[in-house]
Amino acid sequence: APPKTACRAGFGKAGPAAASAPPKKLTAKKQWDRFADLVKKGAQVAEVAVRKDEEGAWRPVGRVCATADATPLGAVTRQRALVEEHGRRLHLALVAQTGKAPLQVGFRPAEGAEFELLAKKAPDAAPISDVEIGFEGLPDPATGYYCSYKDGKLVANPAD
Repeated sequence: APPKTACRAGFGKAGPAAASAPPKKLTAKKQWDRFADLVKKGAQVAEVAVRKDEEGAWRPVGRVCATADATPLGAVTRQRALVEEHGRRLHLALVAQTGKAPLQVGFRPAEGAEFELLAKKAPDAAPISDVEIGFEGLPDPATGYYCSYKDGKLVANPAD
């Protein structure tokens, strides 16, 4: 018969602590829900767009929002992957031109202002909590992303 040994968890040496875990990947649905909630509470909103390169025209993708503790720049920086992913979904011609090369992401800091290119390297700033920011993409009926339906029909505004 095998020898009987007691196994006791928690008495060994602690493993190395994670120095800084990478931020969790944001999901489109959660960020869309947060966008709606935060806008109702008066969050700052900024338009976002993508383009191929400096010569390309900005193509609208949607809007980001941020609480007073965050900033629109911080919101765009943290949600860059969502913005670019949705830009590829909406603007297939850009995908045909760029392939898998990254798109440039920009944001409009104020209504009527020109789009500003988001730096490739995120500025050093305090980490932003996912609950302080949101993203709402332009509706894409081809995929159903960011679309609102009522009685099985696509509507521009869910309140319609």
